[in-house]
Amino acid sequence: MNFKGSVTEKVVETVESESPVTESLIENELKRIDPEYSYEYTKKSPNGFFTRPTTRDYYSFEKQDNQIIVKKVTPSFLRKIIEIHKGHGPGLLKLVEKILGVGLILILISGVWLALTIKRDMKITLILMGVGSVILAILALL
Repeated sequence: MNFKGSVTEKVVETVESESPVTESLIENELKRIDPEYSYEYTKKSPNGFFTRPTTRDYYSFEKQDNQIIVKKVTPSFLRKIIEIHKGHGPGLLKLVEKILGVGLILILISGVWLALTIKRDMKITLILMGVGSVILAILALL
């Protein structure tokens, strides 16, 4: 299974430039091309830079010879969901993911604590926690 979603790339413009792609160049070009566009930060890729978050339309900047090619990239729904899963979504969503993660850990800890306080279930709880810990250790080593 190699489902990654797809993207549609559209060349917006080609800029003649001998200098490399820089943060200031990206900022200036985006202000000129799409004044309403906002992004959180840029990420370096093997071919150049792209803006984040990548869960919505974003721009990529690729250096080829003496040109910088600016592309508008539109991800498919599947690609957007995968990017959210990877943690590449907007800042507010990242905060929500952290809060949910902490909540999940607290639920897990309280469930173990509750199971260990019941004498009848303590033995099976310890056995299952031990087996789970061994499986986790084996998977971590892979």
